Amino acid sequence: MKKSVKIIMHVCFWALIPLTYILFSWATQADSFFGLPNNSKSYFQILYGNFLSLFVRPDMGSEPWSLSNVTSIVVNVVWYTVYPAIVFYLFYGYFSPKLLTKGGFRKYFAPALFLVILPYGIAKLSSFFIFMVNLSYIYFLSLTYIITLFYAISGFFLYLLEDWLQHEKLARQNLQSELALLKNQINPHFLFNTLNNIDSLIKSNAEKASATLLKLSEILRYMIYDTNVAEIQLSDEIRHIESYIELQKLQFANRELVTLSVQGNPGNIPIAPMLFIPFVENAFKHCTDKSIPNGIRIKFTIQKGQVLFESINASDRTQRINKDETSGVGLSIVRRRLDLIYPDRHTLVISDEDQTFSVTLSVNTHEH
Repeated sequence: MKKSVKIIMHVCFWALIPLTYILFSWATQADSFFGLPNNSKSYFQILYGNFLSLFVRPDMGSEPWSLSNVTSIVVNVVWYTVYPAIVFYLFYGYFSPKLLTKGGFRKYFAPALFLVILPYGIAKLSSFFIFMVNLSYIYFLSLTYIITLFYAISGFFLYLLEDWLQHEKLARQNLQSELALLKNQINPHFLFNTLNNIDSLIKSNAEKASATLLKLSEILRYMIYDTNVAEIQLSDEIRHIESYIELQKLQFANRELVTLSVQGNPGNIPIAPMLFIPFVENAFKHCTDKSIPNGIRIKFTIQKGQVLFESINASDRTQRINKDETSGVGLSIVRRRLDLIYPDRHTLVISDEDQTFSVTLSVNTHEH
């Protein structure tokens, strides 16, 4: 979800509460169905009066800047503005994400204790300022609990709303990405060349041809079926890239064209499927000299949930040919998926120099 949309939602929430209260006060002035009393106030008079009520001196008999007046005004302002914001954003930004995660009953202890203890402490503290509170202690305690619960529940539900909107948007984008991947990622040229190579191997090396056919089957199964989930294990994604590289090598006599290195343990690190393969495909498409060793270099570096992917291929601008007009579309899909799945948790740098084309993608797989 865009930050501008979030800001608008928050502004609307905080504006709606006082506006609703003032509209109610304005509407309840009417003494009959047909008109207002002579001493009725306009909407803006009520708005201005409520604003000034925050700064009314409770002890009119003392100096304007006396300790009692200043303390009471500060407590009054904090009570009606700062305290609701603290409760709201504490539940919105801290408690709500934890409550929605998997876990036992322990995750409910902190917010429950907060809702029980904080209003009681506020009421006890305010009881020392009798000059400010012209209410009984029990009534003020009940009012404190009501206000705290209201803003806590509001913060929780606004977080739920934003989370739901984000998941809905991501679901739509994943569907579009899935269709685009099925259309663009299974390159017909790659598939036809691989099948031709397998046909040649059947006569010269039937055992290798059989192994290659199984490898191709694994790649197609992975692309069509295994990637229909939000996340897969990084180790599975790397194995898919290894299979793809092995099949591509069948087209070239240079067996040292590609190097793939993995530093760190991919383990069970979750990652969005088909996130790196477009860059690997792009390296094969646009490597202008496939006769040199290490013409394509792929590297993964994994450390504490941080995945660093690097792809470097030889690329002479004078020999470069635009082999696939849809390659730009593929990269734009990857960029869009990164923005939706890993907002503020990824860095993508693409460098096109005279002799090399490089891609560096850093992804933080931790959500919080």
